[in-house]
Amino acid sequence: MEQVRIEQTKSGLAKVTLNRSEKMNAVTQQMSRELLQTLRKLKNDPSVKCLVITGAGHRAFCSGGDLMEFHGGLNEQEAYVKLSLMKEVLYELFTFPMPTVALLNGQARGGGCEIATACDFRYGRCDAQFGFVQASLGIIPGWGGGELLYRRIRPEAASQWLMDAIMYGAEEALRIGWLHKIIEAENFQDEDIFSSIMNKSNEQLRWFKKQYLSKLSIEEVLEDMELEVENCARLWESSEHKEALRRFKESRKK
Repeated sequence: MEQVRIEQTKSGLAKVTLNRSEKMNAVTQQMSRELLQTLRKLKNDPSVKCLVITGAGHRAFCSGGDLMEFHGGLNEQEAYVKLSLMKEVLYELFTFPMPTVALLNGQARGGGCEIATACDFRYGRCDAQFGFVQASLGIIPGWGGGELLYRRIRPEAASQWLMDAIMYGAEEALRIGWLHKIIEAENFQDEDIFSSIMNKSNEQLRWFKKQYLSKLSIEEVLEDMELEVENCARLWESSEHKEALRRFKESRKK
């Protein structure tokens, strides 16, 4: 089964869906490869006006990396290889030439928040929760999303969220500027959500995105993301990370 679905409308909306609802859309290496291929294809499609990334089902946008693959038994080099692939995905999202929106249909946890942060805008369900919880697992964000967070919201707010490693409700995420719109559940599938973007021309949107990226020190982004991935991989072998994963797995059995 394809782990990434693509739908494109005649109006220019490209919708990319993480397609593992039974696993809360947790990211596998297969999903990472499909995402990377999809983004590289769509960025060269002149008909695309806006890219939307969302999750299948109603429970989760993305719960982070699949623990069957991103497990505690990896050594530093193995962790680095797996993490680096999603770093490439996030960078493609961050530098996508047209506006990007994370449509958060449910919770975004850990790596799920990293994917959402790579997008220009984040629209979330009113009842969803979001959290950079990696520090509670003895690591740091591993796909470069922590670095991107500092570029999206105030540095002190980003630092507090990363260190606290807790889940925020939609109202709090909106207050700190991470979430841009809160959407009621009954309106979540309405394409009018994107009308304020879609009623612009391709030329306008391409220029706005280019102008936006110029304000984000993009030439430094990839280097900073790489450093974050390296540091996360180094922590992968730590006793704190292994113990945190053991406790997490035990809690899921209860």
